[in-house]
Amino acid sequence: MNSFNIYLSLLSVVLLTACSFIIADANDQKASSSQKKEPYEITTKEETEKIEEYHVSIDYPQTPNDQIDQSIIDFVNQSKEKFKKISYKAHEKQNSDVTHEFSVSYDVLYEDEHVFVVKFNQSIITGDNSPVNFDSVLNFDKSKGKRLALEDIFTKDEQHVKHLTELVNEELSGRAELAVDAGNFTNVALKGDRIEIYLHSDSGAEEDLIKISKIHLEDMMRSKYAEIQKSWLKEK
Repeated sequence: MNSFNIYLSLLSVVLLTACSFIIADANDQKASSSQKKEPYEITTKEETEKIEEYHVSIDYPQTPNDQIDQSIIDFVNQSKEKFKKISYKAHEKQNSDVTHEFSVSYDVLYEDEHVFVVKFNQSIITGDNSPVNFDSVLNFDKSKGKRLALEDIFTKDEQHVKHLTELVNEELSGRAELAVDAGNFTNVALKGDRIEIYLHSDSGAEEDLIKISKIHLEDMMRSKYAEIQKSWLKEK
């Protein structure tokens, strides 16, 4: 083997070694970034749509987690479609040129190592006397990027709905009484030492917020979400 070929062989070894170090370092940085014990850096995305029939104004969060972001975008798109159907039906009944409005803002309610929780505040005006305001709470498992349904947080035993109903009725103290229905618990927010339940009011009054300690629920909750955690955010 001549000296030129030896030189090429040595150069190849050096380059391959350097590339290996670069790739390893990049992987280490990516792993380190994903394991950071600090809140997501949130950016706010804005969507507006103005036509003669309606005005839409939506703010929603985007995170470093692509799967969570896609779930949020899907939720926003579904909410817009629901509003447009409501607006279309209202225009048919009103037979007027009233411009309807749909606005959405958000609050990040909670975040720790395992979960990310965001609440969307929605308002619809269709020319009636007052707007219809309602909230939607989305809980996410950060490691999976998955939106959590009630059955993901609690065990498959349906007794949790009955027990939740009993605890909520105790908190309501006669102001109202819930029937045993999983539909009452569509807006449940996971927090560090408790869950918070937003109860919708059909009368248009402000929603009731019920707080229940995880201590009363630990036998029904999946272990990952039953653990007492410290919030990475200032409590809202």
